Amino acid sequence: MVNHKSAGRPGSSPTTTTTPSLLSSFFNRPLPLYLSAALLRLVFLLYGLWQDANSPVKYTDIDYLVFTDAARIVSRGQSPYERETYRYTPILAWLLLPTAHTTGNQLLDTALFSSGKVLFAAADLVAGWLLERVLAKSMGAAAARKFAAIWLLNPMVATISTRGSSEGLLGVLVMALLSAVLAKRVALAGMLLGFSVHFKIYPFIYAPAIVWWMDREKMGDSRPEKGRSPTEIPFVGRIVRFITPARLKLAITSLATFFTLNIAMFAL
Repeated sequence: MVNHKSAGRPGSSPTTTTTPSLLSSFFNRPLPLYLSAALLRLVFLLYGLWQDANSPVKYTDIDYLVFTDAARIVSRGQSPYERETYRYTPILAWLLLPTAHTTGNQLLDTALFSSGKVLFAAADLVAGWLLERVLAKSMGAAAARKFAAIWLLNPMVATISTRGSSEGLLGVLVMALLSAVLAKRVALAGMLLGFSVHFKIYPFIYAPAIVWWMDREKMGDSRPEKGRSPTEIPFVGRIVRFITPARLKLAITSLATFFTLNIAMFAL
């Protein structure tokens, strides 16, 4: 913006001043973004309580009732699978144990029953924070927050978690997995992958892309094949070369975590 007062004075040169836009300033610091994301989820939570109390069409997801019924059964020392249609890890029912408690106070009981939704909504925020951290490694922090805002300020994402879906927890696990892979913490990545697949099976779809990315060069082992280019290596040799220590470590750690958790949950 040209300062016309300076421009009109003899011997003075026009000066320009830059005023950051409101949108840019919003992403300069993390507080406005995360506070807005938290308030968005709070609004949906409160609206959901109103709709559940006043409308025949409930806001709360039917799966949340399954989760909380399983938590109530677990609180009595029984298996969560006593609840029909419960097909999730017992860990989820344990996480929601506060929803099983009643005090006789309507307001407090409502808060306890909704605590699982609060947990899922908080997981949304953590997933967004992890997303920002991952993106910030390849771009500025402000730019990373703009992309993270697609998740954090997305009404659909906020609605899913505040209705009682546990997908926010999967978001945390998947983003923590990606962060560990990029940091080359292979053992941690394997444990997170195994735990994610134990929690819900679909995070397995990320495994091929992770394994493919973890080549020797990415993992800091770019030793060339003795006197030969990769195209000159026989097919069987390429397969052997593909099986790197990092890939083996990831596979063994993730499978060990997955089977250990499954066996432990089955025993319980």
